[in-house]
Amino acid sequence: MAKDLIFELGTEEMPASFLRPALSQMKELAESELKSNFLEYKDLNTFATPRRLIIYVSELEEYQKEQEEEIRGPAYKVAFNNGEWQEPAKKFAQQYGLTVNDLYVKETEKGTYVYLKRKIKGKETREVLPGVIRNIIARMRFPKMMKWGDVDFVFGRPIKWILFLYGEEKIDLEIAKVKADYYSYTPRFLPERKIEIRNAKDYFKLMEENFVIVDQEERKKKILEQADNIANKYNFKLDYSQELIEELTFLVEYPTAFLGEFDKRFLDLPDIVLKVTMEKKQRYFPLQNLDGKLVNYFIGIRNGLEKDIEIVKEGNEKVIKARLSDAEYYYNEDKKEPLEKYTKKLDGIIFHENLGSIKDKVERVRKLVSYLEEYFNLNNEEREILNRAVELYKADLGTLMVSEYPELHGIMGEIYALKSGERKEVANIIKEYIFPRTSEDDVSENFLANLLSIADRIDSLTGYFKLNLFPTGSEDPLGLRRLTNGLIKILWEKEYRFKIFDGFKKAWDIYGFEGDIEYVWGKADEFFTQRLRNFLIDKNYPVDLVNGVLALGFDPIYKVKKRLSSVIELQKDMDLFGKIYTSANRLARIIPKDFTPSNSVNTNLLVQIEEKALYQKYQELIEKYNVINDYLEFLKSKELLELCEQVDRFFDNVLVMSPNEEEKRNRLTLIMLIKNIFWEVIDWSKITKV
Repeated sequence: MAKDLIFELGTEEMPASFLRPALSQMKELAESELKSNFLEYKDLNTFATPRRLIIYVSELEEYQKEQEEEIRGPAYKVAFNNGEWQEPAKKFAQQYGLTVNDLYVKETEKGTYVYLKRKIKGKETREVLPGVIRNIIARMRFPKMMKWGDVDFVFGRPIKWILFLYGEEKIDLEIAKVKADYYSYTPRFLPERKIEIRNAKDYFKLMEENFVIVDQEERKKKILEQADNIANKYNFKLDYSQELIEELTFLVEYPTAFLGEFDKRFLDLPDIVLKVTMEKKQRYFPLQNLDGKLVNYFIGIRNGLEKDIEIVKEGNEKVIKARLSDAEYYYNEDKKEPLEKYTKKLDGIIFHENLGSIKDKVERVRKLVSYLEEYFNLNNEEREILNRAVELYKADLGTLMVSEYPELHGIMGEIYALKSGERKEVANIIKEYIFPRTSEDDVSENFLANLLSIADRIDSLTGYFKLNLFPTGSEDPLGLRRLTNGLIKILWEKEYRFKIFDGFKKAWDIYGFEGDIEYVWGKADEFFTQRLRNFLIDKNYPVDLVNGVLALGFDPIYKVKKRLSSVIELQKDMDLFGKIYTSANRLARIIPKDFTPSNSVNTNLLVQIEEKALYQKYQELIEKYNVINDYLEFLKSKELLELCEQVDRFFDNVLVMSPNEEEKRNRLTLIMLIKNIFWEVIDWSKITKV
């Protein structure tokens, strides 16, 4: 009879940022392990709280699924003779409790053999489960792994307890010197005591009775419901980011909301300062009135019960008052000087120990921006605005506010620039250049800000690449993936006709680097290609098409977009797509890997009608599409379709591998020239779905 399984791993408190990825890992690993162990079940879910990682499997069968194994026996020539099974065949069958009637013959690459199939009865699930769970936990990875005590084991945080039940049965398991038992434990805000669980089905009910809401989606729902109820009661509206609710969900096990207040005078601070202080520093929900203006109230979420909630509220009000008083001081002090004055402090702020100060970076970016101004043919007014923005775009790093609130870089720069009397266009560039910071951020609509963003990112990436500071594994302390993802997103969405390699070479020269630029770019090319591949797969583009297009190179990105969109559009006409795919791959498959073509086709060596006609169709195609500007038009062109049809006639009637070496080389040269035209759009050999 199928039974439910509950596995709870109790740990020291984990950072909220660890838990969402941990959920995905656990689910994927659990599904994989159960499948590979032939264990069938109805449903599998994973849950996480700050102190618990949970796997719950519904209706897990009591036995592994019965398997069928194919076993090879003796060679057919010794197993069967004169119409009868011989002794080797009989012994082979008897060895597995079968008869010769169960044998069959099968051709293999190594010859013809006798085979049989036997049933393998599954083990009891209870026997297999310890290994399944042990493998899951051992394979989990966290941004930071820990060792503790004398335990030879690494994990995201030290393991404190294990609850492991299959139905009513405790499964024996030991991980990191902690043995599984019938017990979970109460949440941190209560005196510690055991929660005894004797049946997996009772787990969720008993945990909630002991003030632990295991399901993260249920916790999120309760947080929002409670916060909404308080806001509605006072005619307020919640103003929050998805990051806040995500973090709160994984910071608490039993949420209780409360309303707090701060002095109205702090409303004179910029809204963004108030919001960042409440959301990022204190993890509060900012509140707005019905007109959308921030009010001097907030909603906090306590990990615990309503008992003593007034004391909790008063404590939080004291903390937010101190935070906002500091922010008020920074803001008032910063405003005493124009933004330009703060550029003098940039010489004392290190960008990277081997790449100089922020002042050095600004000077490099200024030169790179001058290059981009020529590249994109900016007019005089655009250059004047952009050049002034470059002078000031890092200045806010020298202010008190940004030194304490680094996430406000650029945003405070705009505010201080406007208060200093700078043009709105300049101030807007200072803010907008920082976007996109994350995958959720939109690309700026400000063209000049995007140019500054491109220059700033290329300067950073070129320096880091030269120092061989490529990220490894999950570690990326310098944020190269974030910088690269942002650069890719700008160039993808805006379709700027710009090659990253051109910018890289210019930045290399500005740095004054020596050494093998091609070697460094080779590694950078791999890095960019992988980031772009991930970017496109995240956008749900078919993996085979992504791989096919990127096989031609990632740079410039606007061409990748054109190629990919044209092939996807072509797939709407699968008949035409199939013809082109077939012709392209017929051409590619026949070319030897080590073949070096002649400089051109020798028309005097074209002797058969079909190869002459193929060459003629090739000439007609390249005459019209010597340079392909519109890939879709090219793919749907009459000339390409006629060429495909002639390719078929050519292969049906012409012996490519002619015994005459000159003819063979000439035909292969023609084939390679034609194949290369098909490969202008995509590597057709990478396509797996036709």
